[in-house]
Order: sequence, then C-alpha cells, then structure tokens
Amino acid sequence: MSTGAEARAQRAWFGWADAPKLSLADIAAMLWAERVLVLAVGGAICALGLVAALMAPKSYTARSELLVRLGEEYVYQPTAAGGPGAGATPDMQTVVNAEMRMIGSGAVVRGAIESVGLSTLYPDIAASSGSEARKLAAAERAFSQHLTVETAPLTPSIGLSFEHKNPEVAARALNALLDSYLEHRRTVLVGGEYEALSQETADLGTRAATASGALAQFLTQHQIGDFDSELTALAARSGDIETQLLDAQTRRREAEARAASLRQRYQAEPAEIELYTESDARRELVQAQLDREELLSRYQDDALPVREVDRRIAQLNQFLAGGDPPSITRRGANPVRQDVASQLYAMEAEGRAQRGREVALTQQREEVRTRIRTMQQLEPQFRQLQRERTILETSTQNFASRAEEARARSQMLGRATDNISPLERAAVPTQGKSLRWPIMIVTLLIAGIVALAAGLSRGLMRRSFPTPSSAARALDTPVLAVMPRPAPAKPVKEKPVKAPKPAKASKEKPNLTLVEGGA
Repeated sequence: MSTGAEARAQRAWFGWADAPKLSLADIAAMLWAERVLVLAVGGAICALGLVAALMAPKSYTARSELLVRLGEEYVYQPTAAGGPGAGATPDMQTVVNAEMRMIGSGAVVRGAIESVGLSTLYPDIAASSGSEARKLAAAERAFSQHLTVETAPLTPSIGLSFEHKNPEVAARALNALLDSYLEHRRTVLVGGEYEALSQETADLGTRAATASGALAQFLTQHQIGDFDSELTALAARSGDIETQLLDAQTRRREAEARAASLRQRYQAEPAEIELYTESDARRELVQAQLDREELLSRYQDDALPVREVDRRIAQLNQFLAGGDPPSITRRGANPVRQDVASQLYAMEAEGRAQRGREVALTQQREEVRTRIRTMQQLEPQFRQLQRERTILETSTQNFASRAEEARARSQMLGRATDNISPLERAAVPTQGKSLRWPIMIVTLLIAGIVALAAGLSRGLMRRSFPTPSSAARALDTPVLAVMPRPAPAKPVKEKPVKAPKPAKASKEKPNLTLVEGGA
C-alpha cells in the first residue's frame, strides 16, 4: 500500500506543470536537462533552412516611370451636339488612377505576354499540360503578381516595376507592357470612338435615306408636289375664289335689278311713235346716220339697235330717192323702246353670265375646300415623316462631323502622345535580390520555437520535478532532503575490498526523492 506521501506525489506529478506552479528557473532547468534534444531538433531545422536559403534563386526588378498629362481624350464630348456637360474634364488624380487601371488590365498584360513570348517569359507554364487559353490565363496571373503599378499622392507620375529571374527578360517584358499599354490606350480612348462614330453615321445615313424615300412616296401617292407650298396656294386660291364669288353675286344682283327696271321701262314705252314728216326726211336721214355712228361705238354691226337704224336710213334713202315728197308724217317702231329692249337683253345676258360664273366659282370653292380638308388630314402624317427625315439628316451630319474630328484626333495621337510620356524606359537591372536572408531568419525563428517546444514537451513528460522548489509548490509541502540520482551501474572488477569512503555529493543534477516531513 502506498503511503499518503506517495499518493500526494502521484497526484502532484499529474498536475505539477500547471502555469501557476512553474517559474522561469524551473523552465530553464527543464530545457537544460533536455539540451541534447533541443540542440538536435534546432540543428536539423537550421540545416534544412540553410539548404533552402542556398538554393533560393535571385530575382531582378526592371523599373520604368510615366508622366501623365491631361489630354483631349479626357474632354467630355456628348453624343448630341451641344449636349449638357460638353467640355468637362476630370481632375488629375482621377486621370492617373484611370491610367493605372488601364496599365494593369488584362488586354495590356496579354499584349505584353504575346510580344515577349510565353515560352520566354514563363517556360514552365508553356511546358505544362492544358489548353492555350488556360496557359495564357496562368501567365496573366503570374505576370500581374510580379507587376507593380504605383503613384505618389498628388503627383502626375506612375511608377512601374516588373520582377523576373532573368534580368533581360524583366526589362523586355516591362518595355513590351509599355508598348502594349500605349497601343491599347489609343484604341480605347480614340480609335474605338472613330469606328463607332463611323458606323453610327452609316446607320443614320441609311435610316435617313429610308425616311426620305417614305416621304417622297407619301407625296407621290397623294399627288402632292410641295406640301407647304400647295397648302399655301390652296389657301390663297380659296380666298381668291371667295372674292370672285362675291363679285359674281354682286354683279348678278345688279344685273337682275337693272333688268327688272329696264323691263318696266320697256313695258311703259309705246311700240310705235311718229318718226318724221316728209319734209323732215333729209334732216331725219342725217340724224339717223349720226345715231348709227353713236350706236356702232357701243354695239356690233348686227346688233338690233344698229339694224333698226340701218332700216330707218334705208327707208329715208328710198323715200328721198322718189323726189321731194310732200310733208307727210310717218310712224314706226319706237327707237327708245328698242334701245331699252337692247339694254334689257344685255342685262339679262349679264345676269345669266354672272349666275353661271357664280355656279362655277361655287363648285371651285367646294373643290378647293375638299382639297384643303384632305391636306389638313394628311398634315400630321406628313409632319411626322418630315420630322423624322430632318432629325435623321441632322444627326447624320453631326455624327459625320464628330467622326471626322475623332479621326483627326486619332491621327494626332498616333503621331505623338504628349500627354503620356515615358520618363524612363526599362533598362536591364544589374543587381538582383533573393530570399536567402529572409529564409535564414525565418528558419532560425522556427528552429528556436520548435526546439524549445520539443524540450518543454519532453520535460513535462518526465515523472520528476526539475527543481526542489517546483516539488514544494506542487506538493504544498516543504522538501526536507534531496537525494542524488543514482549513476548507471557499471561492471566492476574484483578487487580487494577496501574500507568505504564517505560519499561525496554528485555534480550531476540530482534525482529527487521526496521525503515527507514530520512522519
């Protein structure tokens, strides 16, 4: 059976390593006891780290720098001429950030890789299995990892650096990146604008031609030459017809009124009157000839009044041809009545003519009004077709002008890129860097930590206490005596027995034996 002291010692062995029961001296003593293990583990790790450090390859970094200025390509040009915001420019820092993102874009990196060659830049990736697309994607990721694009705040410059194990390849790759970036920049900022504007101009021209054809077909279908001119002419024609119609109505009414008055006068005049006496025949002949001359100024030769006068002249000439007759009174048709009758016939004819004119003008007015109503019904469709044609033609002209401006800008930027100037192209680096010292430092740290951990773990697994003080703290009992650890047994030769000498204290760390006090 175990005594109480042994039980307490056993319980203490299982929990003696609790943090509150260990001091730095205890830990130091424990590590010193396991120094062989600590040195062996630490030395092995250091040896491995040294081998890795010696085998670490060197890398070379090529550097370049760009100066960024604000160019015309950053001036806002709206699609519609004179649109809002025309001529606006971003701040310099925004331009620098945009250029930095463009430098690190996939298109620029792919261009640089294709220029240098995948086998030259990353031969291990080129020799790996897989499709060309997967190889190119892996090369892009590797290139981006070794590419550094940076700028200082409030400075219009961009610093570039590329790291590679071959110094010549590093400089070549960085210069290829610059060339790919400048070419891609011209394409994105200017070149693409010209192609887009040219295509849009062609599309708008086609649509404008279609709209013009639709408008021409519309005018032909409805027999319209010039819509606005015809509509204006119809309005003027309508006003003229109205004026003529009013004039015809007025004249008709006047002719009818005068005819009615002449009809009354005609009815009031006697049919026959005393014409002349025989003695007055010659005077009457002269008067009749004068009357005939007066009538000819107003009537034709075959008019009724002229014929009546001619008949009187003939009678007088016949009468006078028979000699100087006696004075006899002659009766005949009333010339006044005949003159009134002639005027009556004329007024009636005028009334009929004006009435026919009025009917014709009324018909013309209705035709013009019908045409005007038709034109007014067609006007919305015509205006829509005209508006579409005008808008498309104007847009075509605007886009053609902008395309020409973009072409001129593209040519100008193709000759010189003053706003993006390489201050320094990449040169072949002469000095490289490796991870030899960082690997060695990290190895030392890891070796120290692992070795100390191994020593502490081995010490904690032993069924003993490193120092008397740790035993006293663990058992909560004072240590009365310390006995040395027995040395390993050695074979002894038979010798004469000598008197035993007093035992001396061993210099080695004693093997502790616990003795309970007061028992």
